[in-house]
Amino acid sequence: MRYYKDIKGFVKGKAVFVGIDVHVKSWSLCFFSDGEVLEKMTIHAKYPILLHLLKTRYGDSRIIHLVYEAGFSGFWLYRRLHQDGYDCIITSPNRIPKSNNKIKTDKRDAEKLARFHASGHLKAIAVPSPEIESERRLLRQRGRLVKKQTRQKNEIKSFLFLHDISKPSSIRNHWTKAYIKWLKELRFEFDSDTFLMAQMLEHLAMIRQELARLLRCLKELSKHASYQDSYRRITKLKGVGLITAMTFLLELFDLERFKSTKDFSSYLGLTPSQHSSGEHVHLGHISREGNVHLRRVLIESAWTAIRHDPHLRDKYNRIKAKGTNGNKAIVAVARSLAIRLRRCLLDKQEYVIGVC
Repeated sequence: MRYYKDIKGFVKGKAVFVGIDVHVKSWSLCFFSDGEVLEKMTIHAKYPILLHLLKTRYGDSRIIHLVYEAGFSGFWLYRRLHQDGYDCIITSPNRIPKSNNKIKTDKRDAEKLARFHASGHLKAIAVPSPEIESERRLLRQRGRLVKKQTRQKNEIKSFLFLHDISKPSSIRNHWTKAYIKWLKELRFEFDSDTFLMAQMLEHLAMIRQELARLLRCLKELSKHASYQDSYRRITKLKGVGLITAMTFLLELFDLERFKSTKDFSSYLGLTPSQHSSGEHVHLGHISREGNVHLRRVLIESAWTAIRHDPHLRDKYNRIKAKGTNGNKAIVAVARSLAIRLRRCLLDKQEYVIGVC
């Protein structure tokens, strides 16, 4: 890296690519132009500092192209930069080419982003509107609560196992009203254990109440004019319910951005990885490079959908008949289900069961 006394003079008329490695308290920056690293630095994670730096050292905002990775920081930095006239993209960490360098630092990560952005190897993710981003947080909060609920249930099960207590045969299923009632009536040898069980049950009840409120909110959202018609079209199939439908609509939010079915499947991360050598082609596990939230609900829905849609069920059976295990077969079904749901929305038609 050279030292330039007159950076503005050097970059005049040239494109400058800026990689930003975003952290909570600091941002590492790398400025790259004309095949050279101009400078690297770390600044406090304050937007006014970044804006002042860009204006004073580089001047013309039209030559500056910034990039940072999608993650915890969300989209606010992207929006602020665009408001101030700067070109910025957010890229998925999974789509950044891998390097063999074993040394990893924030400044090196920023340089990698800048170099790949300059060479055109980074693909920008689609940024939702602030309203859609806000509504999407409802679904993601529900996902976090479901995980918390599962952890709490497992904690209660472990506590019972610790005391060699089993569910009575008169109660058929776990976590029913009868099962919860039995748990509340349990008395242990020591009062401290009875207290702990009561506390765990209270925590579980709180999580369930939060989930119920969130579901009511999502049901109301599904009736909103922005989603009502689309929601009705894709929920004609049993298996595609409130969570799957709203996840599909909010995570995708703009189906026109996918130029082809292949692009759409790639975004979902439901396309198989491929290893080829000569005439031999081996299809491996799914790429998992796409939207994890959407992929998860589609696979869950596919298990129900094959019981109600003959076309999807036949596909599942055909793939299994070739010796493929059920989990891999259901991924292929989930991909077909997603493609058909997308087609329904693009054509503004209701889902028709059994039609290819």
